[in-house]
Amino acid sequence: MIMTRAYFYIMIYLALAAGVAQSQEKKLYNWIAPSPKAQLDMEAMDDIKGLGRLFLPAMTNSDFEPVYIISQNDSVLKMAKMGTSVWLRPDRYTITFGSGNLDQMIKKVVEIQAEETRIIEPDWCGLTIRIIDETREWLKESYEIFHIPERVSYGIGYGADEQLGENLQTWILKPGLYKIIKSGEHVNTYINFATVRLLPGELTQYTIVVDSETKNFMGAGVLEMGTETRKIKDWSIFSALYGSFTLNRANDVTSEEQQTSMAFVAQLDYNIKYSTKKHYFLSRGLMEEGWNMQRKQSSFRSYLDNLRLKNIYIYYFLPGMGVYGRFFLETNLFGTTYYYDRPTTISFYDEKGKLERTNENIKRIIVSPSFSPLELKEGIGINLLLIKSLRANFNVRGGMGFRQNLNWELYAKTTSSDSAFYKKPSVFLRGPEAALIGNYRIRRNMMITSELDMLVPSGGENKLVYDWENNLNFRISKNISIDYTLRIKKDPSITSYIQYEHILLLRYSYILF
Repeated sequence: MIMTRAYFYIMIYLALAAGVAQSQEKKLYNWIAPSPKAQLDMEAMDDIKGLGRLFLPAMTNSDFEPVYIISQNDSVLKMAKMGTSVWLRPDRYTITFGSGNLDQMIKKVVEIQAEETRIIEPDWCGLTIRIIDETREWLKESYEIFHIPERVSYGIGYGADEQLGENLQTWILKPGLYKIIKSGEHVNTYINFATVRLLPGELTQYTIVVDSETKNFMGAGVLEMGTETRKIKDWSIFSALYGSFTLNRANDVTSEEQQTSMAFVAQLDYNIKYSTKKHYFLSRGLMEEGWNMQRKQSSFRSYLDNLRLKNIYIYYFLPGMGVYGRFFLETNLFGTTYYYDRPTTISFYDEKGKLERTNENIKRIIVSPSFSPLELKEGIGINLLLIKSLRANFNVRGGMGFRQNLNWELYAKTTSSDSAFYKKPSVFLRGPEAALIGNYRIRRNMMITSELDMLVPSGGENKLVYDWENNLNFRISKNISIDYTLRIKKDPSITSYIQYEHILLLRYSYILF
């Protein structure tokens, strides 16, 4: 009876203790990253005999938090990212971490014991600042943070264009009151400022709303969109519709006759991304359609017709290194038509050069149906993330690639004649592949991206196949931008020459979701 009663009291005590611990965990760790214990478990690293383990947890993404410094007797021993472990010999060490200059950083003295895991209990604060305009579009505007009442600057930060995959930087600060001002304003300003009080162990996801034209502060605080759960934050979805239109009417041919030419381009773009420390998935689709009506034409003609889908998945087994698998599709939605100024006799030949048919007195002819050619690419290999920062990203990939150029009733004309068309066979390639992918933000409203995709086909002459796409985007206002694309493509299985494509657009964008 006594043993039963003792067992009953012990179980009640354990249940209460577990409940208190759970409530404290929920109250303390309102982070994007998991709790310190969960981060340690996810790291999945074994202890080292004779050494102690030091761990400083990350509140968000360790790539965008300041590193921590381990020193002894004023000598720096090691530097590490927040959320990663460091093994040290048993002794006393000084840890320095946080935002600002060296004097403003947080310092702690820790004692490391052999074969002991020392998790530093977070009494510091995390702060992310999202900059948006009144339409909730993300902006890369600059701001400056001051500690109150000392009015000491902790540095200048920037918002992030999260639809492009950029991440907000995380400020690691001491508890207290801070003043955020628009860059260029004085610390004592009574306009273009906001204040926030940071509490120990908490992450504050702050949002500043600015006027889209003047960039002046309109409001600030903690919004629901800034306190989403981690599960939702792993996914991001973006879709937009772009358009441009050109109209020209002039009498530069004859004084009596005015002639009109028109052209317009529409683009539909979507981006679906899933990103964690171990997993990265990106699906992007781009549909481009352009029509024009030149002088003396009676109808619009298609001059831009392109549908591209890109999908890639990366599993990171080491920081910055992972295994990738990708799938790429490119085709056209409509058939390809050739036009002639006067009636012409057209000849069609099969794949071996034998005459199939002749069409006489033709002013236009369809030489390929919809979805032909259809180009497919697949690849598997290793992905190296060499640069990941707020301003730039750079990846290198290498592995085995496969390509299929599927041509259904596709005819191409020769360079020597515009009235002779030869049927193109389907082509299947495989071999080693490599890719270089990077983007760099030159200014807050200017971004350059580049992607070079290469394949060395096995067998035959092993001629290099590559596709190099470069894009420069200059944002004029929240909905208007200048977009220039240069694409260089070489595929001997399609053409014997290098293909160049230039597209310059003044785009109006409408964000769908």
